[in-house]
Amino acid sequence: MNKNCQLFYKRLRTLFPSIGFAEGKFLRDIKMQLRDYSIENPNAEYEDVVKFFGNPEDVYVDYIRVQGREEIYNRFQVKRWLKLVFHTILIVSAVVCFLFCYFLRKSFISFYVNTIPEITESTVEEGERIINE
Repeated sequence: MNKNCQLFYKRLRTLFPSIGFAEGKFLRDIKMQLRDYSIENPNAEYEDVVKFFGNPEDVYVDYIRVQGREEIYNRFQVKRWLKLVFHTILIVSAVVCFLFCYFLRKSFISFYVNTIPEITESTVEEGERIINE
């Protein structure tokens, strides 16, 4: 593919905030059309590509107009909710992990303090018998 056609495709692709199934199909179709155009016009300049296809911004605006604003808005809403759920799960997991480590440390210290034997000094004199309790 011609480098000017590649430049046009890259500029168009960067305009899409997220690429779902429909956007991917649209971009694939544009890429095929650009490939065909570059085969027919191997020495085409960027301006020639823009004259034939239009500005990448105009192509993007036309795509949004055809798709419908409601559908695109709904996709962004779903993406927003998924991001919110992901962040909530991440925060809850971090809190649970922190609490687990805190209680694990607390029980280790409690176990360590309670299991250390006390050192007592006993003296045994001849003839006495000491029984430790």
